[in-house]
Parts: sequence; structure tokens; C-alpha cells
Amino acid sequence: MADLDFKGKRVLVFEDRHWIAAELAHHLRVANATVLGPCATVAEATRKAPFSELAVLAVDLGDRMVFPLADILNARAVPYVFFTDSPNPVLPERFANVDRITKLASPRMVVERLNIRCHAMDGLSAVDLVPKLRLMAREHISDHRAADRLVEMALRRAIADLAPMPTGADVEVWLFRIMKGLMREGRGRFLN
Repeated sequence: MADLDFKGKRVLVFEDRHWIAAELAHHLRVANATVLGPCATVAEATRKAPFSELAVLAVDLGDRMVFPLADILNARAVPYVFFTDSPNPVLPERFANVDRITKLASPRMVVERLNIRCHAMDGLSAVDLVPKLRLMAREHISDHRAADRLVEMALRRAIADLAPMPTGADVEVWLFRIMKGLMREGRGRFLN
């Protein structure tokens, strides 16, 4: 896997089947990732999620739901892929753009797809991220015009340099943090 290099990025592996999890973790480590886990429970994965920069999430867990964990990763703008037994799993609409990889695929393919997801945003500008920002805002604010105002305010704040982007930071993560900060400051003003 010399062509794959995660450069020490922390990758959360959530898979309850030990042998599959171990194989995924091995291939990620070979690609220079720091593996968080593998985690076999939602509780364990949720505890490690705040420290992850990427993730592989098993979907088929019986009555245990992975979606709250995926929501945590979405809120932090952490790229991830779903790993599933079914080639067409039924997922909530908010996860329509997340890659789904069947467990019939090789662990190398999972690592390659995660690598693509990781680098999908390389070189993108704030303008390129507007659709993704709008989607996130609309997940939190049901009034679409109010959600669009939130995105506009986040972009204005970024342009005004009130929250300067740290050196080496990811543009997407930085803009999501600005938007989350604005939401914490007060939802009511977006409705005006």
C-alpha cells in the first residue's frame, strides 16, 4: 500500500466482528494511519469519535444504531464510510452522500475508498463547499431561508477574518466550526 498514506491521521474503526475489524486495522496501519479501536460497541466508538479524523463505520449491528455516531462525525466534518453486509442498506436520507462499502470488498478497497473520501476536499475553496454547508445548516434548521442565512453569515465571518483559519487547517472543518459557533450564539436571529 505504498500509494496510500494517511500520514498518521487518526481513523476510528467501528466493527463488531473481531476478524474483520482486525484486518481493517492492519491495512490502515500499513497505510500509516493511527487506528482508534477497533471498537465493537457504539459506546466505545462514541467515546473515541471526538479524537478521530476519519472513520469506518459498520452499519449492520442488529438493534444497535450507528447513525447517532455518524451524526457526531458529520457535526465535526469528519470524513467516513459505511461498511455494510448489504449492497443496498436502508439509510436515513441525511446519509445519502456517504460511501457504502459492502463487507464482501477487500479491506484494501475500504482503505482506498476512505483515502478518496479523505482527499475529496483537497484544493476546494469555500465557494465549492457552499452546497455541503447548506446541507448541514438545513439538517439543523428546518426553515430553508434561515439555514441559507446561517451559511451566508458563516461565509461573511470567514471573509471578515473574525475567526482566522489556523495554518494547515482544512477549509471545510474551519467553515463548519464557524457555522456551529454561530448556531450556538443564537438560532433566533436566523429566523428574522
